[in-house]
Amino acid sequence: MFSDVVAEFQAALPGTESFKRVRVQCEALIRSQPEQATVCFVIGEFCRAYVLFYEDQEVRPAFAQTIKAQLLGYMLNLDAALQSDDPASLLQALNQVTQAYAGDRGLI
Repeated sequence: MFSDVVAEFQAALPGTESFKRVRVQCEALIRSQPEQATVCFVIGEFCRAYVLFYEDQEVRPAFAQTIKAQLLGYMLNLDAALQSDDPASLLQALNQVTQAYAGDRGLI
């Protein structure tokens, strides 16, 4: 379940290995929990982008912690929406995460 992925990531150290693990877990959930596929795809792609950008670079600990907190915020928001079992809440949470991520990238 996505909640398990969130809890594991919350306890993990910041860094590319944690992001890789989340991506692998999300890909597995896409196959096994199709009702969570969109959430898992969005989070998995965030992780993929982070790893592509920063895996071969030295990242300051404060930056890694900031990015981990950002992703964890997205994950907690989406997990709460999944737990509500309300499609409108889930759509709203997905839109909030997308807008926040796009805004951080200067897209909006």
